[in-house]
Amino acid sequence: MQTEVDVLTEQPKVRTIHIFVEFSKTDHRKVEFDTDHVTGAQIKARAGAQPNSDLGRRVHGKIEFVADDQLIEIKDGDHFVILPAGTIS
Repeated sequence: MQTEVDVLTEQPKVRTIHIFVEFSKTDHRKVEFDTDHVTGAQIKARAGAQPNSDLGRRVHGKIEFVADDQLIEIKDGDHFVILPAGTIS
């Protein structure tokens, strides 16, 4: 979890991570997490994807498969794609 300390209250403040999940050319959903480590299943659930769909991460113009139980680090602005099951190998 990414936390910073508020200089006035000295209380930890949680930083929200914003990612984007593409379902189609016209359906891109902004998804928020309060932690920078999530599983593929958490991304799909938060985005409203079908549990049996494939999740891919856009990295340098390529799509990398993300398994449901795979814990990954996310950063602001990361892009993911939802595709029919079995599409990403």
